[in-house]
Amino acid sequence: MPYSWSALSESWQRLLRRSTLVLALKVAGALAGYGFVYVALRRLGAGNYGYFELAFTVLSILSVVAKWGLDGLLLREIPARTAYAAREVTRQALWASLLGSLVLAGALSLAAPWLASAYGGFTDLWRATAVVLPLWTLVQVWSEVRRAQHRYLGFGLLQSSILLGLVAAAMALLPWFSTVERVLWGLAASAALFLGRGWLDVRPSSLRSLWAFRGPATAMFLTGTLFMVMTWTDTLMLGYFLTPEDVGAYRVAFKIGTLITFVQFAVNASLGPRISELWSRGERAELQREVRRVALLNSALGLPAFVGIMVLAPWLLSFFSPDFGIYSGTLRVLALGQLVNALCGPVMYLLNMTGHEQSARRTMTVASIANVIGNVALIPWLGVEGAAWATSGTMILWNVWALVAVYRKTGIRTLIFVR
Repeated sequence: MPYSWSALSESWQRLLRRSTLVLALKVAGALAGYGFVYVALRRLGAGNYGYFELAFTVLSILSVVAKWGLDGLLLREIPARTAYAAREVTRQALWASLLGSLVLAGALSLAAPWLASAYGGFTDLWRATAVVLPLWTLVQVWSEVRRAQHRYLGFGLLQSSILLGLVAAAMALLPWFSTVERVLWGLAASAALFLGRGWLDVRPSSLRSLWAFRGPATAMFLTGTLFMVMTWTDTLMLGYFLTPEDVGAYRVAFKIGTLITFVQFAVNASLGPRISELWSRGERAELQREVRRVALLNSALGLPAFVGIMVLAPWLLSFFSPDFGIYSGTLRVLALGQLVNALCGPVMYLLNMTGHEQSARRTMTVASIANVIGNVALIPWLGVEGAAWATSGTMILWNVWALVAVYRKTGIRTLIFVR
């Protein structure tokens, strides 16, 4: 007899309701993101697309520095506060992030000639990236505010792939988007547009009360920074050792590999605030059940995606460019790391949302050091595939390490194979 919606437990229904909207937006965002890759490769060429990915890498790293962990702090603090107190800490976090991003944007603009000499390209590329940085930082913070408020439609619409999809539509319609810096200006415009009512909370505010959160915010910042270092070291190293075309091909393979963690993103998006709520109320048994439900969903959909990518790797890459089919080995290596990421579950969320952000930071420190060493050693030896091995190897390392840390610190088991 087939199961009906009413036959599911209330907890399963709640999880699926929260996750389905985010998953639908994630699917839409993925289509938009892959659409951007497709349009950008044809409009800009593989070399200039590689330069865009390098600029986007720097943008992503600097936005993490500008936020200084305040986005993660909001995700933990907003559910535990009254509406008024939550609004106040949101305004302070947005204002602090804006100030930090403006300082970094100025520094990036001054460093533009040096970056152009180190990575090639042109000074205007990096100065255009500086223009995007404050807007991009505000969008990232506001996205976490919407998630903490359980407003998943707003959270989903603020994801980077949605914004890139909007730029892709403009590129397809308007010949003006013919250079990388103009694409970056389009990204700045889409960020300003999608920030929406978040602009109302971006105003001068006293930052004094944020000082009390400097410890956990800094720990989350360090974890986020280390995660970004680990995530983007491969791209920066490829840009240094190899060509922009290699960077573009690698980033396409990486984006395809993330299909395995599609469901994980959607489920984890709603799980973060839920972890904070259940942990603060001491409902450990319900938290364990919630995590197990998430693990089942991740595995049920992540495993088939992994098999599909392993079989169809050459075709998936050739869809974006006929020259990319030779990178199928790179895609398969990246897919292995993403599979382990999906199976281990929301280990970093569990550490950060239960007050064990120091443990998360230590985990990412070890993984980041290993990632840098791996990329430096393997890229000159194996080329693009060396970056994939370094990335997947460290992804497996930090997931397994964090999985053990979660069990030791909280008693929560995240693997579906362990009850």
